[in-house]
Amino acid sequence: MQIGEGCKGLNLQDAIGDARSFLANLYRDFRTRDAYPLMWVLFPVIFLLIIDPASFSLVWFWGTQIGRAGFAFFFFLVAWDWHDSRIKLRATRAKWRYIATAGALILLLVYYWQRVMNPDFTTYLRVYVTSQLGVSQDSPLSFLLAMDYVFYGIYCVFASALLYSPRAAALMVTPIIYAGGSATLDMLDAFFPQDSLAFLQIWVYIIWYVVIFLLSLMGFHTGVNPLGPVPQPSILLQGNKLFLWGPKGFTTLAIFWPSSGVVSMIVYSLVIIVLMVKLEAPRRRKLIYAIIGAAGTYFVNVIRITLIVLYVAFISLDVEAFHQSIGEVLFISWIFIYLLLVIRMENASVRKATAVSMMKPTTAPATPPLHGSAG
Repeated sequence: MQIGEGCKGLNLQDAIGDARSFLANLYRDFRTRDAYPLMWVLFPVIFLLIIDPASFSLVWFWGTQIGRAGFAFFFFLVAWDWHDSRIKLRATRAKWRYIATAGALILLLVYYWQRVMNPDFTTYLRVYVTSQLGVSQDSPLSFLLAMDYVFYGIYCVFASALLYSPRAAALMVTPIIYAGGSATLDMLDAFFPQDSLAFLQIWVYIIWYVVIFLLSLMGFHTGVNPLGPVPQPSILLQGNKLFLWGPKGFTTLAIFWPSSGVVSMIVYSLVIIVLMVKLEAPRRRKLIYAIIGAAGTYFVNVIRITLIVLYVAFISLDVEAFHQSIGEVLFISWIFIYLLLVIRMENASVRKATAVSMMKPTTAPATPPLHGSAG
């Protein structure tokens, strides 16, 4: 049997075996005492999940209350960062640090409780931010959602620094960046809704032209005259409006950067880039991973919008529930699958490098000639 004969690739059993081994190792890693502070870090998200489960469902809104499905991503990001830096993170034993963390946690939980259970409190905040802070009347809830992210991000820094060490905030940076990025883009939506920001609105057309091309490949008519007979299904893009004729009827979709996935695309691309930078791999390979991740996020968003148009054309004109839910499902699934693939490729690369190094013959140093004295 030749040396390379057994390395032709992993079959299904190998993949299942690798997955079981990976999960077993993961379970063992998270059973250590140093992982317990993660419960403190994630408890605000768990608390929101308990008191407001509707906002974490696939249809992630409840009446006029903007949902928090993005918060579910913190479970993955916190666990990822801890596992990546677990050798450097040691849980504190100082009681005063737990007491201080508990105080910060109670303050955050009281705020979240009021936001969910007290409609008068949310109404007061909406009136205040629109009248005193200059938030647009069209999107005050985007500002409040941004503050939910901001307060959690601050708490995440505070809890990580207290329950581990001050440098732990730098090691647990990915969820903080995600919270800050989500908050910033929600703030932009609050102060500059719809097409107020031209540099973000440009992204809309970069996305939608690709969507229209894909739909044309699926049989949609694109060069139609709205004044004459229009075959079904047909689409027509004019300015920031998409006119759609389908079996379910005619509708017009307003196209603005907040609803075209620009927010999610930027935030998730940023998360992928940060995770790739922290990956233990050669710099060139990390750059390639980051570029592929950002490009993949763009195409996932194109798929999301294409599915929304197909939903409107063939299933229902009432698209809001589907529109609000499909994005988080696709983006989180994509990032999770992509990171697992990257990890798998890096593990395979390490195994290959190890096998090559073990196969190299070791040569003993040449023995110097003996110089004896004559005689």
